[in-house]
Amino acid sequence: STERLCCNMEPIMKKLHYIEDKLDRLASVIAIMTFAVMSVLVCMQVISRFFFSHSFQWAEEMGRYLFIWSTMLASACAVHTHLNIGVDILVNNIKGKAQFTVKLLAQIFMILAVYIIAVYGSEQTMDVYSAGQTATSFPVSAAVLYLSVPVSGALMLFYTTVQLLELIFYGKFTENKIRNFFGGAA
Repeated sequence: STERLCCNMEPIMKKLHYIEDKLDRLASVIAIMTFAVMSVLVCMQVISRFFFSHSFQWAEEMGRYLFIWSTMLASACAVHTHLNIGVDILVNNIKGKAQFTVKLLAQIFMILAVYIIAVYGSEQTMDVYSAGQTATSFPVSAAVLYLSVPVSGALMLFYTTVQLLELIFYGKFTENKIRNFFGGAA
């Protein structure tokens, strides 16, 4: 019966993995781009200050916004590829059903934590948007900065839910997601 259920879930899991991989690829590209733009801005600011004694007021704040977006999206990507921080000494030293139970509970707690982050981040974003707060150096809503939390939280929630389904239906997580992302190199 369990084997039959796994077979019935196969098309659904394939579709979820497809969506998961596309979302992760998009988040990775955006994280890389925001980090690259931030790096250029910081270099430009340093050169401008050092050589021309001129500072761009908006560059520092824009760099901060880009850094936060890059970090939040990269965190979501880390969850997808199982590269997020974890203490697995306990899990590695137990076997069988006990190990499965610990992994299952850890995944459920992760889902709860990420859900709280996504919901709280959404509330904060809406509060900032409703208050009309803007960046101090350029005319952009401060909600753009806060939006990084619910966006990355939603991605993490999706990834951890798919991982929970993998654990339930296959008894393990999908292996080598990092290898697949980098085209075969671990």
